[in-house]
Amino acid sequence: MAGPNHILRYVNPAFCGLADKTKDDLIGKPFAEVVFWEGCLALLDHVYGTGEAAVHAEPEGTEAHPAGRSYTIWPIRGAMDSSAEILVQVDETARIYLQALAMNQQLLLSGVRQLELREIAESLNTQLKFEIAERQRMERALVNSEKLAVTAKFALTMAHEINNPLAAMTNLVFLLSSLQTSPQAKAFIAMMEDQIQGLSRIATHMLKFHRDTNKLAEFKLSAVLCEVSDFYRPQADKQGIVVHQRLETDGAIGGFRSDIVQVVTNLLLNALDATSAGGQVTIHLYPAPRWLCEIHACCGYCLSIADTGSGIVSQDRARIYQPFFTTKGERGTGLGLWVSAGIVDRIGGSLRVWSSRRPGRSGTCFSVFLPAGQATFSSLRRRPGRSTLP
Repeated sequence: MAGPNHILRYVNPAFCGLADKTKDDLIGKPFAEVVFWEGCLALLDHVYGTGEAAVHAEPEGTEAHPAGRSYTIWPIRGAMDSSAEILVQVDETARIYLQALAMNQQLLLSGVRQLELREIAESLNTQLKFEIAERQRMERALVNSEKLAVTAKFALTMAHEINNPLAAMTNLVFLLSSLQTSPQAKAFIAMMEDQIQGLSRIATHMLKFHRDTNKLAEFKLSAVLCEVSDFYRPQADKQGIVVHQRLETDGAIGGFRSDIVQVVTNLLLNALDATSAGGQVTIHLYPAPRWLCEIHACCGYCLSIADTGSGIVSQDRARIYQPFFTTKGERGTGLGLWVSAGIVDRIGGSLRVWSSRRPGRSGTCFSVFLPAGQATFSSLRRRPGRSTLP
């Protein structure tokens, strides 16, 4: 453009398109006569008068041109450093806006996709962790299974070897019984015969992980508790431990007596091992409370064996029922509680444990629920000579 009237000297096809005119309609004509862009005309006057470049944008557009435009104007200086001509560049801001809008949409979609990929990655990571944990659990179970298989094979051999001297001991006890006339001696011999028979059952059945299936009978839990506690009372006395009994019911149930003897024996021996000299072990038999019977959907009895020992550390409580886990070192096999829990679970009962390591109040209590289909809770009088805990 030249002169104060801004005579158009050159226009490109794009400008013709923006002005909606042909090149012949524009060349040689004043800008104000052929193009009605007021904002641009004012800017042209300003640049021509001051000689300074200017930029102006109409992002919202006008009523005549809703697309919107932006103007960039440079002066072309002539003699005396005056503005002889002006160069104008016109852009449609709508095209730039649409491009920016499309770019923003792509960025938004990319962000959404990135979030989706992150969620998928987190889900896969969680699934991978679960599969790793499951694989580790299966590996541990496989190791335990192999250990049990080896133990079962070893136990089968040991059962055969143990039964031979047990048979000889049974014969010797039978011969000894005919030589004794004292009622007390005969009672001790009868108790010895019962214990030898129980040991024989354990050797041939428990060590082979089989249940004694042909001796299902009804018996009283109170009698089992008295038998087991009386048998181990000399051991408790030697250790300086007082064993209390609280028998509030006969506890008549039907089942395999040798299994229950095994459970009581394991729990009592564990209590004696955990208790130091001067401590106490309490054996308590009582009718199960109603809420516990409702949980098991049957009535039954509760047997608890509590000690005043050092207690069980919290990290070991979740493992005490696992096979081969023991806190007794070389003295333990790690099978006692595992076998006991299996017996109790097999008859539909439950085995719970409470333990504390607080100084002055430490101890452990194992509580067994034993179901009895038609149990009658007949109370027992407290036996004279049996000390009880408050």
